[in-house]
Amino acid sequence: MKKLLKNWKTVLYCLIVSFLFLMICTKSSFLYPFNDWADANCFFTMGKGMMQGKILYADLFDQKGPLIYFYYGIASLISYKSFIGVFIVEVISFTVFLYYAYKLMTLYVKKEIGYLSLPIISFIVLTLPAFTHGGSAEELTFPMLMYSMYSFTKFLKENKISYSTIFINGFVAGLVSTMKFSLLGFWFAWMAIVFFYLVYKKNYKKAFISCIVFLIGMILPIIPWLIYFIQNNALTDFINAYIIFNIKFYPSNSPFILKLMMFISKPLKFITQNLGFGLPFLLGFASLLLTKTFFKNKYYGLLVVITYFFLCIGVFTGGISFRYYYLILTPFMIYGIIELGILIQDKYHIDFKKIKMISYILMIGFFLVFSYTGSKNVPYMTINRPKEKLAQYKFAKIINKVENPTILNYGHLDGGFYTMAGVLPINKYFQKQNVPDEIFPDIINQQNEIIKNREVDFIITRELITKAVNKKYPADLVINYYPISHKTQQYEENKYVYTLWAKNEN
Repeated sequence: MKKLLKNWKTVLYCLIVSFLFLMICTKSSFLYPFNDWADANCFFTMGKGMMQGKILYADLFDQKGPLIYFYYGIASLISYKSFIGVFIVEVISFTVFLYYAYKLMTLYVKKEIGYLSLPIISFIVLTLPAFTHGGSAEELTFPMLMYSMYSFTKFLKENKISYSTIFINGFVAGLVSTMKFSLLGFWFAWMAIVFFYLVYKKNYKKAFISCIVFLIGMILPIIPWLIYFIQNNALTDFINAYIIFNIKFYPSNSPFILKLMMFISKPLKFITQNLGFGLPFLLGFASLLLTKTFFKNKYYGLLVVITYFFLCIGVFTGGISFRYYYLILTPFMIYGIIELGILIQDKYHIDFKKIKMISYILMIGFFLVFSYTGSKNVPYMTINRPKEKLAQYKFAKIINKVENPTILNYGHLDGGFYTMAGVLPINKYFQKQNVPDEIFPDIINQQNEIIKNREVDFIITRELITKAVNKKYPADLVINYYPISHKTQQYEENKYVYTLWAKNEN
């Protein structure tokens, strides 16, 4: 904290950059009418439910870790029906990420280059397709990952590491474990390398104590959640939803060898398809592996690359991947940015003392323009798509005419109707997960039972526009409810027909 206060100008600069670039690139921003991403709305529903006394996984079901629901729950205390609170959480998270990116860069380049690089990093990361709508677990893991990358690089550069640094990294790993445990591969490699380095240096005592310190740090963020679930008799629900469901139902049925190869093939495809990220990434890894730019010992660069590969193993060897999965790889391009900064610093002999505030303002402005033209979210800004045109807004106006309404998001991921209407689900399985009904039938069975018993006032369905005309709905839905509103709307690459069904009182 003292260091942050001492470096308040850097922190303020990072905050300004974070705010401006996220203002343009995330759908959670006030420039957008609504963040219609299913995952973000699911996190919001879970978070709001937790803040209002519902028990995670027991009363509301999803398969991410509880920490991300806590983030969204805090955001809901700021804005319940909008994503302004989520935007604030994103800005704070990205500010910390940029701060440690700056710290890592200035291990090798002058602070002026560090400042000038932050808008470039923001532009590249936030305009990638992997950034998707905004508010992902990967995005909110950025501060943890960048801090650990910084401390790991500093350790390899200086050949020393303190117990306090090891403890903090353990704590950081614990935070990640309560958000999305598939991202933990990086920290497994991080601690393993520190351990074997100390063993190699014959500092056996510190090697083993370091493992204990790391584990103590890691368990601390987990303990409050264990207490929460034990006190609410929901520990089994937590284990079944967050651990067993992800391991048993989410991985694909691809052969083991094929899944194992995916940790190389999928990131490689992402790198080659997104050269704005791919070129600095490849430059950085080439420098790590082939030069002594970063470390006096030429083999130390390989250790950084190993942490990256272990991260990929955890993320991709399940056999499935959505486009936002790749976002967690993007911080590793920083080594390429540093390499370019070193080349500029050494070749052009710039008098950095003459760099004025106007230079930073121009750099920010230049890449903000690039972000506006490059972000795939910009067409969904309020100026292009007013709130009144959204199915979520249209349906919410109808739903909120009923006193204490109840709704069910039937047969599809959380479409944001709970959020826009300000309504919490009454049932555990409030949305469909990305698993077939025959593999995990509990969800569709409960939803069908609710429809059969007419337990909610409204049902929302969603169908691809190409299939909507010939769609056969369950008999209970057609008998007990009737359609009162329709809206065709673009979501990601597809057009869907959203239908609002009201309870048939007859």
